[in-house]
Amino acid sequence: MSGQGFRPVRDAGERIMVAIDGVRHELPAGMSVLAALLCADAVADGRVTPPDWFCGIGQCQRCRVCVNGQEVIACQVPARPGDVIDTRGDWSG
Repeated sequence: MSGQGFRPVRDAGERIMVAIDGVRHELPAGMSVLAALLCADAVADGRVTPPDWFCGIGQCQRCRVCVNGQEVIACQVPARPGDVIDTRGDWSG
């Protein structure tokens, strides 16, 4: 692919800091909140239990979380520097 389209995370360059359930994470800029959640250590170490599937286009709404105090569909919202993401322990809203 060429141009400004898809680029691998390993080539992302700029990094941002977000807080997920009170734990700070440094992640590549340009990803959705859902991608940030899937990349974060919280999933890897079992502190957050994600739903068993996602549609990835906002239809199922299984990735609902609070970002900066507002409920959002995580696959539809870009992660921004300083975001405070609260999964409430699961992502099913």
